[in-house]
Amino acid sequence: MMAQTIQSNQADQNDMFYEDDNTAVEVVSDSRKYLTFVSNGLGFAIPSDYVIEIINEHFITHLPRVPDYIRGIINLRGQIIPIMDARLRMGHPASDHKKETCIIVISVNDNSIGLFVDKVLHMIDIPDDAISEPPVNNNQEFVNGITHINNVVYLLLDCELLLK
Repeated sequence: MMAQTIQSNQADQNDMFYEDDNTAVEVVSDSRKYLTFVSNGLGFAIPSDYVIEIINEHFITHLPRVPDYIRGIINLRGQIIPIMDARLRMGHPASDHKKETCIIVISVNDNSIGLFVDKVLHMIDIPDDAISEPPVNNNQEFVNGITHINNVVYLLLDCELLLK
């Protein structure tokens, strides 16, 4: 029996096998790791390769004359990081600081920024074929995809567009 292998960039993905006559083909579906979080009651996901760290408690220095979605800055081990409120950036009302509220520090094109979010959930693998285009009448301009994993809908954020 002759075997062919079709693989993605990542070898540790879900394997599926198909047999056709005398040829077995192994298909490895592409997937990517995402960090999931909640903002304004909605589930969001960002690619894990943007994530630097998650901070639970940190003093934010407020700045005058900045857009309302910029909460201020933090000093993270000598690096000044601006903090963007994900709710306000996406046009939702602000929320009070709660126990689950945290900052996700991301790096996009060598620019670091902290995303102030309601709650970080977990890291998940999302297969590329499980991601759909957002609806045409989508009000979420920073969303570049949508997926449904384990009975939860996640909006995939475009981190580069979020920072523009």
